Amino acid sequence: MNRPAITSSVVLVVPIAMLAIGLSGSSQPPASRIPDLSGVWGWGRCVDGTGFNCMIIEPDDPLLTDRARGFLAAFDEIAAPKYDCAPMSIPHLYTDPYAYKIEQMDDRVILSYEKDDVVRTVWLEGHGHKRPALNQFFVHGYATGRYEGGTLIVETTRFTFDPMGINADFKMPSSTQKRVTERFSRDGDALLLQVSTEDTFFLRKPWSYLVRSQPVEGELALPWDCDLKAARQSLLVLPTDYSDDPPVVRIPE
Repeated sequence: MNRPAITSSVVLVVPIAMLAIGLSGSSQPPASRIPDLSGVWGWGRCVDGTGFNCMIIEPDDPLLTDRARGFLAAFDEIAAPKYDCAPMSIPHLYTDPYAYKIEQMDDRVILSYEKDDVVRTVWLEGHGHKRPALNQFFVHGYATGRYEGGTLIVETTRFTFDPMGINADFKMPSSTQKRVTERFSRDGDALLLQVSTEDTFFLRKPWSYLVRSQPVEGELALPWDCDLKAARQSLLVLPTDYSDDPPVVRIPE
């Protein structure tokens, strides 16, 4: 880098902390500003006192676009990937009554969930992690994170199209444009989690909820070990909306 000449009467002083940042390529905040989020956390409850209602987006919610309503009308329940043991994605993953675990490392954060045995890696900014190629998309997306003002902010993009990516109960899809922002912070002994979801194909504006979780003793009850036969049991009583179509043939176990 070219710099103006410095005369002998001027002394350039660079703080040691700045040198450390420049040499390591890390923008990690001081340890005192990194919240202690590690541990196992129980199913969150809405801070507005509505139990878990804040995490549910109903089929008639005005946030849904006409495209989303059209998909809801056309999609057949028996085609839902959950009946094939496909894992649930965020934001709906937090709405089921299962615990999850946070592990904080120097350059990443690992999020593990009892539900569907999902494991997500959050790549912390400033550590030179390689980004995926433009044509790479993932069921659980590509997540990056940073600490800011005592909060871990996680931004996840690069989701595959998911016919139940916003809400698995009401067959609400998400597109490759889905962006989910999670904000984790401490509230005394509890954990606060704010989840905000954007998807211009299916949501007119961002949809958010805020929940509080309590610590849980012990480890997660894993493995999830989805039983394919049990998962498909409900299909025996579910009527099809398209009786004139050929019968659905599911991949054998």
